[in-house]
Amino acid sequence: MKLPAGLAVGVCSHTGLVRGANEDDYLLATPPGEDPAFIAAVADGMGGVAGGAEASRTALRALGTTLLDASAVAVVQERMRTGFHAANASVFESAAAVPALRDMGTTMTALWLDAAGGVFGHIGDSRLYRLRGDTCTALTTDHAVKEGESLLTRCIGGGQVECDADDAQVAVEAGDRFILCTDGVWNVVPAEDFAEIVAGSDAQETAEQLIKCALDAGGPDNATAVIVDVLDPTLMGSSEVDLPRHERPDARSLWPAAVSLRPPVWSWLVLLGAIALLVYSAMRWFDILSE
Repeated sequence: MKLPAGLAVGVCSHTGLVRGANEDDYLLATPPGEDPAFIAAVADGMGGVAGGAEASRTALRALGTTLLDASAVAVVQERMRTGFHAANASVFESAAAVPALRDMGTTMTALWLDAAGGVFGHIGDSRLYRLRGDTCTALTTDHAVKEGESLLTRCIGGGQVECDADDAQVAVEAGDRFILCTDGVWNVVPAEDFAEIVAGSDAQETAEQLIKCALDAGGPDNATAVIVDVLDPTLMGSSEVDLPRHERPDARSLWPAAVSLRPPVWSWLVLLGAIALLVYSAMRWFDILSE
């Protein structure tokens, strides 16, 4: 994809070791035009609700369409706000069309960067951090009853006609690192490990190490991390870069083996075999006695 020359980006997403499907999704995009800019966003479909993956995908698509359309709203922060409302409307309409999906919803956290600075939008409990020097600061506030419990007080969709998302401008300096991640990362990776990993040098390696750490901790949830490094805040033109197209890198030895939630079949086969042997033995015993 095309990437402003002043940025470096890394991304990694994984289903985890417990969930059967990945309801997380992410968006990376460069708006058309002469002025370089970049969009990064993550979304976490509501766990346990049918259509979580559909909700996150639908929300990101609607947000991206709005942010990429400069003719709709000129001011980026207003466009971000409009994008979140468009995302909610799209998810609500999709849910209304399929009764089984009527409660589907998603979190969403998005970041826009250009030469003038940054703007973020946020709803739910995915997070945006900024690492500046040795200090890593959470720029978003979780919309949840209690931190880490995923009981959301605000989200995209979830049967709601409107959404109440946060949005704000953010200062950007050369050397800043922005981390967007779902709760399968920040709620699973210990705070000390998180701070150490995000201080790494390479953006892609940092994203992969965050996900690996989440898996090493049991991988109880889908986990997605996007790393955006600001090398030059003026962004300066664009260049082509290759980002991972798979859910995880091809070096499979890096990842723990997934754990199946299905009970093992062999135990039932052993039980059935034992019962058959007992029945056969009983029948033989009665044949001997009858003789």
